[in-house]
Amino acid sequence: MLRIEKKVIDQIKKQGEEGYPFEICGFLIGEIDYSNSTRTVFEAFQVENKNKERANDRFEIDPKDYLKAEEYAENKGLTIVGIYHTHPDHPDRPSQTDLRFAQPDMSYIILSVKNGKADNWRSWELKGDSFEEEDVEII
Repeated sequence: MLRIEKKVIDQIKKQGEEGYPFEICGFLIGEIDYSNSTRTVFEAFQVENKNKERANDRFEIDPKDYLKAEEYAENKGLTIVGIYHTHPDHPDRPSQTDLRFAQPDMSYIILSVKNGKADNWRSWELKGDSFEEEDVEII
């Protein structure tokens, strides 16, 4: 389950609209409670989409940005609990590319941005070799 502050969803929506028609991406910063498999998100840490050739339908995160996000989270006593990105003019469900790069024990928020406006979003988690939609509680 994913618990996320409303302000974080609002930030992701704003970033998605500002980045349209390209995919934007970033890290979900928060805490993980392994006893009940719950990830709680307090912040969105946006990073640059390094994929310039296909930025309208692919995103790529520089390993240096991953390290920056990890250091940022650790300095706040938090951790990276997931990744978010947008799908410009496409549904809020994972692509085969998303599946190929996914890691277990992380939440993956996908926001659909249609004609420059934030639309639906859902969170997904890797279960075996496929994604399953994750329950979300807005806090």
